[in-house]
Amino acid sequence: MDRVNIRPGVRGDVSVIHVLLCELEDALGADQSVTRREEDILRYGFGESPRFETLLAWRGDEAVGLALYFQEFSSWRGSPGVYVQDLYVSAKLRGTGLGHKLMQAVFNRAQCWDATYCKLAVYHDNPAAVNFYKRLGFKVSGDECVFLLDRI
Repeated sequence: MDRVNIRPGVRGDVSVIHVLLCELEDALGADQSVTRREEDILRYGFGESPRFETLLAWRGDEAVGLALYFQEFSSWRGSPGVYVQDLYVSAKLRGTGLGHKLMQAVFNRAQCWDATYCKLAVYHDNPAAVNFYKRLGFKVSGDECVFLLDRI
């Protein structure tokens, strides 16, 4: 793999973040239910009270990977954690270790707020992602069932 640099996303990266998220959605076969706009990324990721952080992987001047994550807290554990919402590696760099490097970079950032665990969700019909996370040591949690209320 050519040299890849991972750095935090900044306000000027909003368009790049949006494009990488679109590539992820295309890879997952996302339908028209995606309503996110660049303005949403700017507002919620780089506004007065950011709701998430990003890490971007660059090979030269080409963005080739993304991790989008945020802080959470476990009342059972009594400690903060990190929730990885999105992890994306461009098709041409899958299998090179970049996904592992992005996850390690997330863990390093999360240690700044004393995170002791990481949570994420994977679509059932994405066995490559399931196997990737299992190789990293993640286990399927039978303790929880994910629910979604679309509008509040």
